[in-house]
Amino acid sequence: MLNFNAHLGFQFTEKPFLKRFEAAASAGFRAVEFPTPYDYEASLISELLNEHQLKMVQFAAPVGLTKGLAAATSRDSEFRTGLATAAEYASQLGCTQIHLMSGTRITGELSTDSQTYLGNLRYAVDYFADQGITCLIEVISATEMPGYYLCDFDLASPVLDAIPELGLIMDLYHAHLVTGDGLGVLKARIDRVKHIQVADWPGRHEPGTGDLKFAEVFKFLGDSGFEGWIGCEYRPLIATNEGLGWLNKWGVLPKSGLRSLEENSF
Repeated sequence: MLNFNAHLGFQFTEKPFLKRFEAAASAGFRAVEFPTPYDYEASLISELLNEHQLKMVQFAAPVGLTKGLAAATSRDSEFRTGLATAAEYASQLGCTQIHLMSGTRITGELSTDSQTYLGNLRYAVDYFADQGITCLIEVISATEMPGYYLCDFDLASPVLDAIPELGLIMDLYHAHLVTGDGLGVLKARIDRVKHIQVADWPGRHEPGTGDLKFAEVFKFLGDSGFEGWIGCEYRPLIATNEGLGWLNKWGVLPKSGLRSLEENSF
């Protein structure tokens, strides 16, 4: 069986953010993710994780106002200062994966380039090398995030080749938007994939609500022995708990009795 974690930026949004940890645990999740924890003291988030017996799967290094800084020209100092903050949070939250977002181009305010990106990623990998932390990158579709630097797998390939210590977040929704073949990309990159995120297309709702072939995706992951976490980074079509029935077939949730989505036949 596969291991799915809640995404607190997308799920349980019916509740205030700090109440979502309890909601995720009550639904049966054993792990969570969300991009930026820095609005709260690390000690507070750590207490919530411990109270509800949750693992923190991954989060992003500080992103500024530009959805990341790794590829931002002339912002090296800000990027590298942010790594120290991320390391502090990772230590307190027991998290071993940090997403290094590339950043978005903003005309007149921010430019991006490949050499800056590669140099900052190398620096980050070296910085975290003795802290047990894996650095992650993710291809994000320009449709969802206009101007995002790492918006194509052709851009990611030379970076992954140059820095073998880097891991890849494979967001299947973004992969479909970018290539039209999320499963094909997943199969081609599985050796570098450390974390997966799922949402169906169109709509970015629960798997089984759209056209993506998640039965094939999950079978491939099971057959390949994927042991990482799969983040539920989707917008619930209905209330979060009412839309979790698809996990009965594919997920590892210790709670039973989730409503089955009979109309989603996989």
